[in-house]
Amino acid sequence: MSNQTLRRPPAKASRQKPARGGQGAKKSTRYSRQTARIGIETRRDGKPLIFGWGRHLSRLQKHRIQNRAAYTFGGVVIASVLAVVVFAVIQQNILIPNQSIVSVNGTGITQDTYRKELAYKSQVEWNVIQKMLIQQQAAAKKADAGDATAVQQNQGLISQIQAEESNYTQASLTQSAVDALTNDQLIQAGERQFETQDHVKASTFTPTSGAVTKALNDFKHAFPSGETYSQFVSADSLSEDDMRAAIMVDLRSSMMKNYLQSLLVSPIKQVHLRRIQLDTLQHANTVRAELVKDTSDTNWLKLAKQQSLDPTTKTVGGDMGWLFQGESDNIVLNWAFGAHVKVGDISPVLKDTTGTYDIVQLRGIDPSRVVDPSQLSAARDNALDHWLTGQKALPSGHITTADSTMMSAARSLPKLPNLNATLPNFNPRQSNPTLGG
Repeated sequence: MSNQTLRRPPAKASRQKPARGGQGAKKSTRYSRQTARIGIETRRDGKPLIFGWGRHLSRLQKHRIQNRAAYTFGGVVIASVLAVVVFAVIQQNILIPNQSIVSVNGTGITQDTYRKELAYKSQVEWNVIQKMLIQQQAAAKKADAGDATAVQQNQGLISQIQAEESNYTQASLTQSAVDALTNDQLIQAGERQFETQDHVKASTFTPTSGAVTKALNDFKHAFPSGETYSQFVSADSLSEDDMRAAIMVDLRSSMMKNYLQSLLVSPIKQVHLRRIQLDTLQHANTVRAELVKDTSDTNWLKLAKQQSLDPTTKTVGGDMGWLFQGESDNIVLNWAFGAHVKVGDISPVLKDTTGTYDIVQLRGIDPSRVVDPSQLSAARDNALDHWLTGQKALPSGHITTADSTMMSAARSLPKLPNLNATLPNFNPRQSNPTLGG
């Protein structure tokens, strides 16, 4: 048999090794390293994570927890900062402006309402002073030229300006604003009472839109040269509605005064009273018990002379004479003119507007008694003040003390006009003023 017919031995399988540094080597090495790292990360190392806790966790689990804690802490910090900023904004723009600076019979007057009223009242006073200064300067020139009439006019204006300047102080203006808002609450309550009890029309006390608009236009036109209404409202962050609300306070006060004055006509219903005025409630209760036991004129005369604080009536047995509503202490007259009070009745102890205590007896009633014209005129001039004083002294009422810190706080004071502006001082021997503090 030839060699060609012999079967060749099978070829051996190739055992080539991959070249060093080849793709297969890289993958194998990477997988080995990743596997080793994962093994380490997932292995428990027995070390606590925080406060002795976390020994049972792997390094990977601890790492994840730490990342979450860091993100959570950062989020809390950011949220806290935002909360502080938001609260500060709310506090400055909502909470503080809406705090009550004074409360009248349970109704709070907010700091923001006071701020707007103060700005309005200050500007009104400033406008008045500036107008009078212009008038005075014109009168002074005429007086210096020898005009006798102008001399008198100049002196009169100087006196008026000095009086107005004494009102143009921060203390005076802030108190005036608080008083105006306090009185307005009492006036509005009084209006409702008159409407309900005496059937007075609501229009008697409610300013019309036209009246408010006219007053607002007058206010705008009263600004001195070089100053404007738009500058005023812009500097003090005021709106047209704010100014209308402030004007309403003035108009309601004026309308209430007109109504109270209309009630004072002659002849008018009057009552004859006698009283004993005492210093304390306990003392008043003791004296009243003695008067109830013995109502004779002799006993009244004796106790009045011995006990009463009223120098004008104590020597005549406390006799106050004939009085009409609106003439004397409103607390006393409210009792005396009560619907169920009869001649001879003795009042309970009444705390009057001066803070002392009165025992009053009704001696007589005259439904139509003539009043002296000068007496009636004085009563009409003081009608509103007298009525307000009585309302403030009512036992059922309660007016808190105004917050002095809020009254003088920088946020409450107007930017315009300047409450610290230098006003002119007048030398009594000169017709023209000089600037002073």
